[in-house]
Amino acid sequence: MLPTFKFVAPILLILGLTAASARASSANEAMSAVTELGRINGLALACRQPDVAARTKALMLAHVPKLRHWGEAYEQATSAAFITPPGGCPEGAALRVQAELLAARLAALLPASVPPAEIPGPDVGIQPRYLLQGPGGRSVMDSDFRGRFQLISFGYTYCPDICPTTLVEMAHVLRLLGGNAQHVQSIFISVDPDRDTPETLRIYTEFFDPRILGLTGSPEMVRKVADLFKVRYEKVKEPGASHYAVDHSAGMVLIGPEGAFVTKFAYGTSAEEIAGKIGKILETLPPAILRK
Repeated sequence: MLPTFKFVAPILLILGLTAASARASSANEAMSAVTELGRINGLALACRQPDVAARTKALMLAHVPKLRHWGEAYEQATSAAFITPPGGCPEGAALRVQAELLAARLAALLPASVPPAEIPGPDVGIQPRYLLQGPGGRSVMDSDFRGRFQLISFGYTYCPDICPTTLVEMAHVLRLLGGNAQHVQSIFISVDPDRDTPETLRIYTEFFDPRILGLTGSPEMVRKVADLFKVRYEKVKEPGASHYAVDHSAGMVLIGPEGAFVTKFAYGTSAEEIAGKIGKILETLPPAILRK
């Protein structure tokens, strides 16, 4: 039996190298699938197909680990497809089929690798107060919207994926609410005041829905508001890069008609769930609390 042992180490080495090669191959295939999923998301955003974009985002969250290199590949592909879409827009149904096939492939390549989605808890110390600048540089305060819900997200106009996807969802919420949308003020607060002027924000938010209000302010004002809303953000600049990105908290915050924090919707929450939550609350409120 002793001579047999001299073959064990080489065999284990070969098996180890084979396994490593297989893992690398799977990782490369998964990265290609993530990139293609990002491309589909970018096309859906450019072609104003919110249902496809929402589904693509949900598939990404469900099947891919929340790690930077996956997210960056997805965002870069989304940005490239969004900025330079093809001459014509593909059918939404075709894009959905492609996305589902890619998700199935990712499920096979990355099994059981995704942690459970974050579930927003109750009030976590959020103080929904702000004094910022809106279109034309006019001052806008949280108290300006008493009698209406406020659906608020934080982001910036150079954001390649999370922000446009969130605003597509926000616009979809307003459409789902129908006539009840008059009781909701949707707001997008910039965490990049150095680049996002009131006019830049106005043009950006109107692309998604004219009812979405873009707000900004001085760096100090924005930081104060972000702290009150428990929103984290910081500039990220890669060595040698000519521009920077902003890493920031995602999701939407719902403020009630009397100015109190209601809940936070995690990034990836469907527009249907958000609209349903608002609709149920509206059913319980006396008309005297609401105003258009």
